[in-house]
Amino acid sequence: IFAPLQAHHGEANYDITKTVSVKGTVTMFEFVNPHIQISIDLKNDKGEIEKWTGEARSPAMLSRYGGWDKNTLKLGDVITMSGHQTKNGTFFMRLEKIVKADGKELGNL
Repeated sequence: IFAPLQAHHGEANYDITKTVSVKGTVTMFEFVNPHIQISIDLKNDKGEIEKWTGEARSPAMLSRYGGWDKNTLKLGDVITMSGHQTKNGTFFMRLEKIVKADGKELGNL
């Protein structure tokens, strides 16, 4: 007997042994399926711009459990993104938490 299975990519490409936090200015907020994506620009220790992107749950999950909507973040907002960076060291992470400039924490990611 065969039963349908729900397939989903795992977190094998992320280093889940450590959490990285980066603070920058929102340059992109895509509240779309299958996962929302947020990009920020920040200056590193050398004064160079780094472009980081974070991926979170689906819009439906974030709306239901976190109160998110398409206006939760705006371009130009300063945020701190925390999560697990890719193992290959790219500036991409699986988000765990976002903190806005006013200290408000956005969880359920």
